[in-house]
Amino acid sequence: MNFYEWRGKDLILKLHVQTRAKENTITGLHGGRLKLKINAPPVDNKANQHIINYLANEFSMKQSDIELISGLKHRDKQMIIKRPTQLPDWFNDLSDST
Repeated sequence: MNFYEWRGKDLILKLHVQTRAKENTITGLHGGRLKLKINAPPVDNKANQHIINYLANEFSMKQSDIELISGLKHRDKQMIIKRPTQLPDWFNDLSDST
């Protein structure tokens, strides 16, 4: 299982999220998913919005170009990144290792 897939020009990321972490960071793979630690709590959709903000910064995109497509109240989530024009270094490093 790969932590991402392309749907046309859109990128689907499969995440495993750990909330209430000390810092926001990608730590590698967890069960075939990209493990993301965030310092937001899983309360009132704060964690999901935090994930969108984090990925928007990582991919240098607007928040409106990133959307949660599954896993609203779960650790395992799928996010769509609409037509990314650049990929973060960690993405290239991890995709080369899978």
